[in-house]
Amino acid sequence: MKYRLSRPVIGKDLFSIIKREVKKQKIPVYRMSRKNLKELAAVSEEIKKWGCPKYLVCKKLSNGLGRGVFLHPDAKPILKGQVIASYAGEISVVVQNEPDEGSYAFAPLEDFHLSKSEQILFDKKNSFHPRRLYALKLDALKQGNFTRFINHSEKPNIIADMLAIPKNPYGLEPAPIEIVYMAKKTIHPGEQLLISYEAGEKSYWKIFKVKPFPMTPKTFKLPSSLSQT
Repeated sequence: MKYRLSRPVIGKDLFSIIKREVKKQKIPVYRMSRKNLKELAAVSEEIKKWGCPKYLVCKKLSNGLGRGVFLHPDAKPILKGQVIASYAGEISVVVQNEPDEGSYAFAPLEDFHLSKSEQILFDKKNSFHPRRLYALKLDALKQGNFTRFINHSEKPNIIADMLAIPKNPYGLEPAPIEIVYMAKKTIHPGEQLLISYEAGEKSYWKIFKVKPFPMTPKTFKLPSSLSQT
């Protein structure tokens, strides 16, 4: 698989800004547990090697719906609270409220200001303005991992949590904030992994003027005869 970025890569300068704003805005970011850290480290290694972990299947769907991600029919169930993977992609600082129709983008952090030196570094096209608001953009269009192929559903079995990755013995670089996909409920073999793109705001599909295809984890369930090749 082309997309093998296991986690977002945060530069030193951007790391400082994110850490500052998480603290300043009192964003409720929880530290990832030791159990989940071990799970994230394991799946990160799978992504680096294979792109899509061996217990998952990424395949084309019918009806022109693109790709979907499924739990392999021969795999063990994914239990509630288990890590699926980090949502990975290119991280950048953008001017808030600028037109953006990126279909693979998250904004984990919004409503922050940059100093003059920070604006020179991250916003070269605009002159300095002390009150200009910025947002952090995480975009998986050009690089990311299999999570970009996880489809939308109003009955999801996955949630996106914003978590802090602390110092750990598992080889994971610390991060002040990271979007991690977690199992919302038990995912059974053959079922499709699904998440709600709208996070309660009901605005995602309005931008694209699209009515989403009604999917549940069992709509395109994989047959038990599927071989893992």
